Amino acid sequence: MVEYITTDASDRAMAGMMGVNFAPRLARAATQVPGASVLERVYKFEDESQISVFQSSPSPVGPDSADKAYSPLWRVVLVRWLDSSKARELKSEEQVLAAEEANEVKLEITDIVINCPVTREVGGAGIRGVR
Repeated sequence: MVEYITTDASDRAMAGMMGVNFAPRLARAATQVPGASVLERVYKFEDESQISVFQSSPSPVGPDSADKAYSPLWRVVLVRWLDSSKARELKSEEQVLAAEEANEVKLEITDIVINCPVTREVGGAGIRGVR
């Protein structure tokens, strides 16, 4: 688990819903050549039934991170439970994808890009730039 701050979104409606800056230029990151993207995926539940699930995070948080895949830019993947009575907390990308394979959720890959840097591991020290 990590803590993060969302500061910007490329979609005006999403920015309004989240109360963050509308930054339409972020959408350009979603149009890069496949395989060269700077985007990671963040799974956002349409009904706000749980917190978002991030594809990766720096490990450890800070300048010693060994995770070369981490990026603070995220392509939003909307998650919708097909049967709300089967809803449960999903804690990883693997669990989200398994729920999709079991036809429990529908995933909608969007062109919405958010700037959402990880600032600390839960219970750990935060990066120095966080004020």
